[in-house]
Amino acid sequence: MGQSFFIWTDVDCRSMGILLAGPPSIIRGEERVKHVTIPGRAGELTLTEGDCIFQGYIQTVTIHVKGGYRVRDVQNWLKGAGYVTFSGEPDRKQKARVIGAVTLEKHSRNLDFYTGEVQFYCKPFKELLISSPSTVTSSGDTVRNNGDVNSRPLITATASGTSMTISAGGNTLTITGLTSSSVYKIDCEAGIVTDSTGTTNLTANSSGNFPVLDPGSNEVTGSGWSSLVFDRRERFL
Repeated sequence: MGQSFFIWTDVDCRSMGILLAGPPSIIRGEERVKHVTIPGRAGELTLTEGDCIFQGYIQTVTIHVKGGYRVRDVQNWLKGAGYVTFSGEPDRKQKARVIGAVTLEKHSRNLDFYTGEVQFYCKPFKELLISSPSTVTSSGDTVRNNGDVNSRPLITATASGTSMTISAGGNTLTITGLTSSSVYKIDCEAGIVTDSTGTTNLTANSSGNFPVLDPGSNEVTGSGWSSLVFDRRERFL
């Protein structure tokens, strides 16, 4: 088994002189539910807030820092918010924030090691470090979501007319006021439509619901476009 590590804000902990006490846990977040007690009824009624609603969680790692001169550099690095990757799932990243104090104490008088814990408050969904786009050129083509839950893609659309419709995952979006052969960015997570440069906002020209990609194969239909390139933004538990 290789050496355990984590990557925080694009910096590998090993480049900071950090060793881990053990491999980080692989965690799946808890589904957000409410348990309701009904008088006269045994047990509780379990209510969910919706499909794929999960809690964030804390990932704690114990670190050893070699060299007292590195302690302040490490503490200044382990702060704020960003993306973190753990060695147990090296192909994935997730949004996180460092919480709590980062206290490093001398491990031994005979060894120049300092030991402490770092807590990452992680968002429940993980993303692929590297993902390949999917291109649709005809209504009825399919796009596959290999993730565990539905995703809200970023779509790069080339218009073939002055309006277009895009349907996927039971949602249909219509955009008007376009220029044929021009390229547009449709951010289904942020709910924003812009031109290819991102300088002209066309969200006010859109109506309906932004497409989603359910886990598995998704049929994409519509008109007014010659190609759609999907950054699928697959998400994993």
